Amino acid sequence: MNRMFLVAALTALLLPTAAPLTLAAQGAAYASPESEAQITSAMSAAPSSISADATILDWKLTVLREGTNEWTCLPDQADRPGTNPWCITEAWMDFLNAYANKTEPTFTEIGFAYMLQGDSPVSNSDPYATEPTEPEDWVTDLGPHLMILVPDRKMLESISTDHLNGGPWVMWPNTPYAHIMIPLESRARAPRQLGSTTSRMNLSLIPVCSSWRGCSSQP
Repeated sequence: MNRMFLVAALTALLLPTAAPLTLAAQGAAYASPESEAQITSAMSAAPSSISADATILDWKLTVLREGTNEWTCLPDQADRPGTNPWCITEAWMDFLNAYANKTEPTFTEIGFAYMLQGDSPVSNSDPYATEPTEPEDWVTDLGPHLMILVPDRKMLESISTDHLNGGPWVMWPNTPYAHIMIPLESRARAPRQLGSTTSRMNLSLIPVCSSWRGCSSQP
């Protein structure tokens, strides 16, 4: 998730003095071809069964389209590396509020976020890193993925923090902003190549299985 740009946007959203949107402004947003493109981009972040009825915001946090479900979607930012539209539930709004203000999140429900178009590079350990970190920490080439928040971070302790382990991992572990990342396509280190001096498996030790009900050893 390309998080750093959210700080300014969410701070503006949460300012008590922020002026509310007018119907005229919303109407203009609906009519704008640029807004239509942003709506299309935002909707691409999640399955259509979610995004078709989601509220759509731009990155000025203007409502481009009112929704009828509990999801909020935002479009890709063209000035950022990667492609990063996303759709989130309410817990993530609380999470981002806390992140923007460097405070503890207060959400009490599981939160879900879709990023089916990928993401921008990000540190896996430092929520506020703006420059590339070590290769084992800097998350790049991230394809479609799902992100999950859980209110009790102790539940994350048994999950890997290695973003190249081949499956789900915890991003930003040991911070108030820890969450589960679930890649939706293959993501792992390149497999090691067997060298000419690598010992061969003794195939005679592999059981012979005539069916799933049982196996017998080779004579």
